Amino acid sequence: MSLYVHIPFCRSKCHYCGFYSLASSARKEAFLHALEKEMELRTAYLGQTVPKTLYIGGGTPSFLSAPELERIVAGLHRHYPLPAGAESTLEANPEDLTPANLRAWNACGFNRLSIGIQTLDDAVLKRVGRSHSAAQALIGLERVAAAGYENVSVDLMLGLPGSTPAQTLADLELLSHFPLSHISVYMLGVDPGSVFERQQAAGKLTLPAEQETVSLFLTVSEQLKQQGFEHYEISNFARHRAYSRHNSRYWQQKPYLGLGPSAHSYDGTSRQWNISRIETYIASLDKGILPFEREELTLSDKYNEYVMTSLRTMWGAEWDLLRKPPGPAASDPEKQLMSYIENGWARMEAGRFILTETGWLFSDRIFSELFVV
Repeated sequence: MSLYVHIPFCRSKCHYCGFYSLASSARKEAFLHALEKEMELRTAYLGQTVPKTLYIGGGTPSFLSAPELERIVAGLHRHYPLPAGAESTLEANPEDLTPANLRAWNACGFNRLSIGIQTLDDAVLKRVGRSHSAAQALIGLERVAAAGYENVSVDLMLGLPGSTPAQTLADLELLSHFPLSHISVYMLGVDPGSVFERQQAAGKLTLPAEQETVSLFLTVSEQLKQQGFEHYEISNFARHRAYSRHNSRYWQQKPYLGLGPSAHSYDGTSRQWNISRIETYIASLDKGILPFEREELTLSDKYNEYVMTSLRTMWGAEWDLLRKPPGPAASDPEKQLMSYIENGWARMEAGRFILTETGWLFSDRIFSELFVV
């Protein structure tokens, strides 16, 4: 089992973000109280299973004070004690990477940081609503290294308005001077409910051409591989097998418990998700009510999720499972799979069907063509 905690607070709302978050901290104390109540009420969800990983995301978890994070971690350990050495990740923004915070996070047991840098171009950072500067990001990474964190990931985004391939490659050069173990590279999408969605609808958003972003992604991948990174998942690169253990458990369809507004949980047979509204989340838990919706997964649902998660990774999916799906497919499965291999989008290796880097760029199409009803 894995634990995920969603912190819904941010200093400001990034223009590309569709995750549930609030550009405010007005209800922090009420949220923390409700979260502690949810921890207590959800202890039976996955039985006596011992957590393997913890991930605190958001939102901006590093926006919380050290005592607030300590309070959350203490509550988790009361109800879901993590074994020594379990991967414990905190998402952080560069402006929060102060020496005092880094010491406090280490004392809380966080042994992995995921830092949202996105780009080192100040004009683009301002254009997309980020609350840090390039200088803060670089100084923050120096502090992280000095504080002794060895498992450090950064996020980069391709296709941001105003960005250029030359700037992205310059960003990679600057980041190569830091002892990073992991880099996530995302191609910008316009999320529902985001500022960019509204700007696009009003004709006020200009993004790079898709082909330009795709070409840049392949170039970035090649650059990172030359720096010793392994491209192990569509958007993720790791050195020395420092794969995200937490996210890997999602891709392997392992059970997980999500706490906080909008957080999802999975027990192997059903999926449930908390309400994406902090007022209702707090009010419900004040009454001892868990505010979630639940969906029982059919055999076809589980198969489709297996396709979508396993083919995201360099380990791929079992060939025999893909060619004999549990329900009707859009076309002959084996013929469809062979066509991907012929196109250079996939390969066979030790009985597993694995998408190539080019195949990953067409992954949405491939998934939809392999799904069963």
